[in-house]
This record gives sequence, C-alpha cells and structure tokens, in this order.
Amino acid sequence: MKKILPLLISTVLSIQAQPQVIDAIAIDVEGEPITTLEIQAVQQKLQMSKQAAVETLIKDRLEKSAIKKAEIIIAPEEIQAKINAIASSKGLTQAKMQTLLAQKGLTWENYITQLTTEMKKERFFQQVILSTIERPSDTELEEYYNAHKAEFSNAPKQMSLVAYTSNTSAALQQAISNPMKPIAGVNKKNILAASNEMSPELLNLIENTPANSFTKPVNTGKGFVAYFVKSKGSGQSGFSAVKNAVVARWIQEQRVQAGKDFLNKLKSNANIRVIRL
Repeated sequence: MKKILPLLISTVLSIQAQPQVIDAIAIDVEGEPITTLEIQAVQQKLQMSKQAAVETLIKDRLEKSAIKKAEIIIAPEEIQAKINAIASSKGLTQAKMQTLLAQKGLTWENYITQLTTEMKKERFFQQVILSTIERPSDTELEEYYNAHKAEFSNAPKQMSLVAYTSNTSAALQQAISNPMKPIAGVNKKNILAASNEMSPELLNLIENTPANSFTKPVNTGKGFVAYFVKSKGSGQSGFSAVKNAVVARWIQEQRVQAGKDFLNKLKSNANIRVIRL
C-alpha cells in the first residue's frame, strides 16, 4: 500500500460514459456514490472481475473520506516539485508532458488534480499509518531472518571502496604504486555501495579483486578510474551480513500489513449501502 491507489484508477474514473449506457448509483459509501459506469470502466480498463472492481472503488472512497477528515494539505510548490521530478525522470520538459497527456485525452488540470490526490494519499499514509509501525529489535529481526533464510541467500553485500580517478593513465598508475602519497591530478573518494547497485561489469571487477588491493584501471571514456577494495562484506556471514536487507524486507511487509489493517478498520466502521449491482 505504498501508493494507496495509483493514478491509473483516477484516469479510469475520468472516462466519459457511453451515450447508450444508462448510469446509476450502485453503492453509497459514507455519502459518496459509486456508479454502475465506474464499476464497468474499472473492470474493463484493469481487466478485473466485477467484485474486484467494486472492492477497488470502495477502497478509493474510504481513503478519500479519511484523507478529507485528516485535512491533508499539499502546497503548490510541492506539487510543482513533484511534476519537475517526474518530468526529469522521464527526460521530458513540462510542456512535452502536457502534450503527451493531451494525446491520451487527459487535460493538464485533471492531471494536476489526480497528482495532488495521490500526493495526499502518500502523505496520509506516512503520517497516519506508518507512524503505527515500531522499529523491530535485533532479536525480532534475527528471528525473522531465521524463518526466511532462503530469501536472503543472494542478498546484496556492502562493498567498501576507494575510487581513484584521473584524466591520465600515468597519474593513476603512480597513485596505485604510492597510495599514501598525494598525486597531482588524482582524486580519491570513499564509497560504500551495495553489490546490487553496481553494474555487472563493476561487480565482477570487484569480486575478482582481493581485499586491500587495487582493481586494474578502467577507461571510462572521460578519464580513468581504479578502485581500492577495502572490504566486500565477505568477513561476515549469516544474519550480520544481510541485516540491512532483512530490515528492508521486514519494513515492507509491515507497511503492506498496516495498510490492509487500516483499510479493514475503515471498512468495518463505514456506512456502505449497496443499491444495485
């Protein structure tokens, strides 16, 4: 439930009714109607059963009602920052985004409304639901690890490296030969990275380099780099070696369960009236 309801649902609900189909209120959720056309639209667009579509729409109405009561507010500058981030991640300008959305039949105003709703849901989730999750103790985490060992057999390892970079191969070779001596034109940077964040080529290079030694220099096309391998996480085993991965998995499961529990609580206390299906 990290994203409580994706923008796709809002897009589906904005589909115009077919002229020949008669729309009618099918369900009333806390005074908010769900129409027969909305149910049909969600069914068709998301390729799900009628019951699944009904549950999805009830969930949508319950969340909107809870967010409204919580008085979640998203400032205009936050919305603009989100738009900028989305556009940047896709390599688009805002103008290009507007053009592409228009081609899909979605106006910029409707997109902003949907994005704002989604941001409110995420803020609500962070403030109201995630706050109920307590960080586990090391004992709880180790018990979780022992119960799911197979899932962590290929967990990422933390690599501790020092990157030596230079514009010339000669300067880099000089730094490798004298690692404690400052060499003009050579920069050093400490790096702590997970093995799953590395390219296959870099990971293979590190894995084949003994600890406390340098990798061979690599031509990046913009200069040269060599890595001093301080550690590869191989000094630890079992729970200690994958603790960060265990924490991440545990938290993700708790997020999902907390979302389900909160929704079930909303549903059990809500006034939901089925008129026709």
